[in-house]
Amino acid sequence: MSVVEIQDLSVEFRLGTGTVHAVRGVDLHVDEGEILAVVGESGSGKSATALSVLRLNPEPPCVYSGGSVRIDGRDVLAMSERELRDVRGDDVAMIFQDPMTSLDPLQRIGTQVAEVLRRHRGASRAEARAAVVPALREAGVPEPERRADQYPHELSGGLRQRAMIAMALVGRPRVLVADEPTTALDVTVQAQILDLLVELCERRGTAVVLITHDLGVVAEVADRVVVMHRGRVVESGGVLDVLGAPSQEYTRELLRATPRLELR
Repeated sequence: MSVVEIQDLSVEFRLGTGTVHAVRGVDLHVDEGEILAVVGESGSGKSATALSVLRLNPEPPCVYSGGSVRIDGRDVLAMSERELRDVRGDDVAMIFQDPMTSLDPLQRIGTQVAEVLRRHRGASRAEARAAVVPALREAGVPEPERRADQYPHELSGGLRQRAMIAMALVGRPRVLVADEPTTALDVTVQAQILDLLVELCERRGTAVVLITHDLGVVAEVADRVVVMHRGRVVESGGVLDVLGAPSQEYTRELLRATPRLELR
């Protein structure tokens, strides 16, 4: 069953210097419990597509000039601001590339995790506080009781990203959008974060949209892959099919630029 279904999506950024056609007629879907990787070089439209799932592209200059983005059948692009607030963090949550730009530097980690439950689930202060440590522990944060009382700058990059994962998943969303979630991390921590995402996806049945330029990451964790180039989907399918026997020259070029790619 498709949790996310994007049909004929077009996204434009109307700037003073002209119009940028970031996404052009994109179709894709994500099923329950599936990890879909969206790949492409910088400027391919993959992040603009992912942000459209939560309608987070800034309006203006962004204009959704065509198509639909449906979460469980409801079109995000047709929602009011109030309806969007209910969807964000409840049905759909996001993990950003740099947690330092997403975490509030003046709030303790535990306070920020609890706020998600209070805002999106209507939890009482006591209920939210009680859920903080289990959420951090599930996200692989060591000593979660102590870390809950710390500020973001007191944590390593890997722990900050785990805290972001705890915030994203504490509300038990149906869909998780992860935009380059491991780019700023070293290889060892990157592998741990990816393993965590796979484990949570399998255990909870969460649908994951993973935005990345790293085909090694795609080969390691994704079920299906969508390849984007200049705002369009140029190839899509199962990971072994697309990366093992790509039909498009652009995909072959991406593969040639990826050292020592191994398919699982």
